Amino acid sequence: MTGRRRLAPRALLLALPLILIALAGLLAPWIAPAAPTATDLSASLESPSGAHLLGTDQLGRDQLSRLLWAARTSIAMAAVVMTLSFVIGVGIGALGAFAGGLVDRLVTWLVEVALSVPTLLLALAIVGIRGNSLPNLVLALSVVAWAPYARIARGAVLGFRSSPVCDALVGLGAHPLRILVRHVVPTAARPALVFASTDVGAVVLATAGLSFLGLGITPPTPEWGQMLVESRPYLASAWWLWLPPGLAITAVAFSGNLLSEHLGIPPELRRWRLRRTPTPTVPSSPEPEVSPVSTPAPVGEHDLLVVRDLHVTFDTADGPVPAVRGVDYSVRRGEVLAIVGESGSGKTASSLAPLGLAGDRARVSGSVRLGGTELVGAGEDVLSSVRGGEVAVVFQNPTTALNPLRRIGSIVAEGLRPPVRGRRRERAGEIRRRVVALLRDVGLPDPERLVDCYPHELSGGMRQRVLVAAALAGDPRLVVADEPTTALDVTTQAEVLDLLRRLQHQRDLALVLISHDLAVVGAVADRILVLDAGRVVEELPADALHLAEHPRTRDLLAAVPMLPALAPHRGPHLDMGHARHPGGPVARTGDGREAPC
Repeated sequence: MTGRRRLAPRALLLALPLILIALAGLLAPWIAPAAPTATDLSASLESPSGAHLLGTDQLGRDQLSRLLWAARTSIAMAAVVMTLSFVIGVGIGALGAFAGGLVDRLVTWLVEVALSVPTLLLALAIVGIRGNSLPNLVLALSVVAWAPYARIARGAVLGFRSSPVCDALVGLGAHPLRILVRHVVPTAARPALVFASTDVGAVVLATAGLSFLGLGITPPTPEWGQMLVESRPYLASAWWLWLPPGLAITAVAFSGNLLSEHLGIPPELRRWRLRRTPTPTVPSSPEPEVSPVSTPAPVGEHDLLVVRDLHVTFDTADGPVPAVRGVDYSVRRGEVLAIVGESGSGKTASSLAPLGLAGDRARVSGSVRLGGTELVGAGEDVLSSVRGGEVAVVFQNPTTALNPLRRIGSIVAEGLRPPVRGRRRERAGEIRRRVVALLRDVGLPDPERLVDCYPHELSGGMRQRVLVAAALAGDPRLVVADEPTTALDVTTQAEVLDLLRRLQHQRDLALVLISHDLAVVGAVADRILVLDAGRVVEELPADALHLAEHPRTRDLLAAVPMLPALAPHRGPHLDMGHARHPGGPVARTGDGREAPC
């Protein structure tokens, strides 16, 4: 399947010593030529020969057998310590970063305290006090080993929280626990796994070091560090006593370090490859069927969204910065409202802040009513029920809004309402069927195959359609499209706009279209709201742009070099490229007459 990953040959090659040593330890009971504790004083200190491939020690024990059983002991010890450290560290770090506030500060304090303690010194103290049994040794090596994993996981989750991927999940209405389990924990685990490959060698070295000091694995259990201790009197006369365990420890540490370095480098920066896998191609999407835009709701019908005296202020290092200052507007059922303005005018903040999507530093006041629900000041439980269900958001950059580590089907399924219930296999089949239907509705070709693809395998326009499909998965009444065509070329922009117009008409949706480009919104919108410096400066029907009076609206019109046929089905349209007037832009009506804007 095209979306599935393959293990890189170089990573496999670098991990080969570690894999072989672990496999040898696992098979030690069957491949070792003798028991590791069987002594034969008559064969003491024999050099390597056919009878003993790695010779014997001072007690006549077979060195190869002891080496294999020592691999079993050392790798098992490393696996237990790393598993405990990984699970505890990733869990604590991810929870702190995801919860934030007091929990995050407490986690940070615990991590800093744990990292400030000398690991080996603490291990010596624990083993010295409690004795050098196997459980005590695991405790000694794990008690602070979780801290680096927690720090790495916390950093990864903090980056995820501020990413468009997280905003898109929240906008789809995904449950916080689902986000934590399916997205946050894997995000935290991946970089921690890279560190774990280095930690294998560190744990093996620490175990050997404690054994070398007499505080490790209790004899006669074979262990590499203990073998080195016993070989000290014979360093000059019996090289086969110290060289094999020393090489084994070095191989584990070296392999782990090289593997960690390889995994930590982005694939595009890895110069050497044994084999290159061709990038799968996906055919471009066909032209969607274009349907006429729906007409505005009749006068007197209740508004779906009512915004009154909305203020949004962001707390920054330089003090509070007002982004929205007393905005009023409403959206009727089945209507397309375009909110336009230059960058920083407050158009995005005025639409997303009431949904809790403007970040922790945003302070919102005023009134935003969706049906009978007040959103300003509402709790997270209310906002979570609204996001994805009543209101869905299509973000502007599909490259960053889609999780690159998850398949298309999984991404779209996050927004399904109501959730699919039943047996696991039946539930998976129903989810797949609904996702395929959504992908087909947004005009994507071969949706049965695309559900198993990753975002990087799709073109920009196809990724934007995936975002639209995810937004529609919850069957919302209102869709907020935040500059959905900014990252697309002109042809793909037209396709996405036609798609939004067709879906809005078919599903009787209310659509809020945010943009800075009047050429983009003019052909789709019923009404246009112009913002400047956080305030509404003008509101007019889309087919009456030539009647614009405010200088900011006229500046936005003048910034468009050509705006043909904004709304041909509604009457007059603008032709900025062919009609100019000495006093400013010119509107050209359907019968060819010109009038200054």
